[in-house]
Amino acid sequence: MAVVVALPPPVPLEPDAFVRIRRLSRPLEWLFTVLFAFGAALLAIAVVAVLTYVGTRLQVRPGGMQIYIEATVPPVPSGWTTVGALPWIQKIALALSASVMMIPALAVLWGLRRLFRLYGSGVVLTQENARCMGGIALWLMAYAVAPTLGHVLVTLAGFDDEGWLRIDSAKALALGLILFVVARVMAWGAEVHDDASRFV
Repeated sequence: MAVVVALPPPVPLEPDAFVRIRRLSRPLEWLFTVLFAFGAALLAIAVVAVLTYVGTRLQVRPGGMQIYIEATVPPVPSGWTTVGALPWIQKIALALSASVMMIPALAVLWGLRRLFRLYGSGVVLTQENARCMGGIALWLMAYAVAPTLGHVLVTLAGFDDEGWLRIDSAKALALGLILFVVARVMAWGAEVHDDASRFV
């Protein structure tokens, strides 16, 4: 006499939550990839323009820069000067200042791309996620102090900079500190998850 035993349904390879995380993470990975590429291209164009452009369409003043795209460029306003008229030392300082302020922002975008790439690959609740989040937090804090460093660079070159104190620096610093704590919590959670996964 045969005995029929009803077996439970097979356990899915991935929980539904992981499937949703992977599906939602892929578009965000592409979004941050595009934003990173756009920001890197913008920084490269700005640095090349500051160092090589000699026309009147690119003008600067203490704390600001303006680019004219009109067919006819109006006379240079009072208090402004063209980038081409600046001494080389000030051109280099402006290019370095722009790089110092943009590189942390680009690093944050790259870190977010990497984080969501991990999520999209199914890597969740691991030490790698926590390290990625910690890196983003540190770059946010670097972004917060970058305007001050840029101000020092251009001031040492003899260019008076009035736009170095920014509210978004305080916001970036606060967010960076919060994310740093979250990263530590994630690292602890990953350790707990690893310990639990060793038991069957």
